[in-house]
Amino acid sequence: MDIPTRNIAKYVRDKGINVTKLSKSTGIPYMALYDSLLNSERNRDLRLGEALSVCAFLEVDPRDFAEQRQEVAT
Repeated sequence: MDIPTRNIAKYVRDKGINVTKLSKSTGIPYMALYDSLLNSERNRDLRLGEALSVCAFLEVDPRDFAEQRQEVAT
């Protein structure tokens, strides 16, 4: 599982977020969220659009779930 998905999953578990409500609010299928956030045997990464939708629902910055920020070279 990638680092952002692992961090989002921990946040959802720690905060006791209802995955059914999360699914209904974001339009992401329940089983996709369950396999990404709660089912350790599936090891499914959230897709970018899914992660952004989850973060919008949680009202958190998606960058907060990255292990470290990378500087963009200009």
